[in-house]
Amino acid sequence: MRTYLIIFVIVLFFVLFFGDFSSPKEFMTGIITSKSVSSVKLPIIMYHYVEYADPKDSGRVKLSISPSIFENQLKAMQKDNFQTIFARDISDIISQKSDKKIVLTFDDGYEDFYYYAFPLLKKYQMKGTIYIIYNFIGRNGYLNESQIKEIIASGLVELGAHTLNHAYLKDMKENLAWKEIYDSKILLEKKFGVEVSGFAYPFGAFSKETVNLVRKAGYTNAVSVVPGIMQSDTNDLILFRIRPGYINTNNFTKSLEVFNK
Repeated sequence: MRTYLIIFVIVLFFVLFFGDFSSPKEFMTGIITSKSVSSVKLPIIMYHYVEYADPKDSGRVKLSISPSIFENQLKAMQKDNFQTIFARDISDIISQKSDKKIVLTFDDGYEDFYYYAFPLLKKYQMKGTIYIIYNFIGRNGYLNESQIKEIIASGLVELGAHTLNHAYLKDMKENLAWKEIYDSKILLEKKFGVEVSGFAYPFGAFSKETVNLVRKAGYTNAVSVVPGIMQSDTNDLILFRIRPGYINTNNFTKSLEVFNK
């Protein structure tokens, strides 16, 4: 199991940091909606591990942020008067052109979320959206069913889907990709009794076909790893995110300036 996790983290790190997902332009034609264009500045932060990572595990360290730094980031957002919202609320924020909103997202459903991130979200009464890999529920290092139920019951955490098996969807056969995308939504909804409207692309990998399957499956929003903070009703299924390393704990607003050029 440990060998599997190490391989998984290495592959994830390689794809996230070196994969060719820096620009969505090649995918935008043919997948945008017919709605009128409306956009808003809305940062979506992409977290993975919130833990005290082993410094010898370089791959995991790259995807980790310590609980103390995470808490300082929450304080920075609070100080600059940002209000956390769920990913499912993004379309409303875009249409209203509302300012000073932010979405905190957590990929993969790691168990450290329950022990470190969740208590801090409760402490500061801030919301988060966590993307669960359905078939990983209860595995070593991942959230189990009872933990997820407790997290949902708090009212501070929204549940999103991240496929059945953290599948690399971009080059997958359509029938297999559909099963990963659609079944993960249906099974999460059945197990936890909540609506699952959000999706996260594993490894940030998607194609026009992938996005169309996500839309067909009934998701209303989906997050990518494309860097940016401007969200619109034309990229509601390819929402841009930024990494927590960009957050300036002295002035969160200022740390976003790099994305406003």
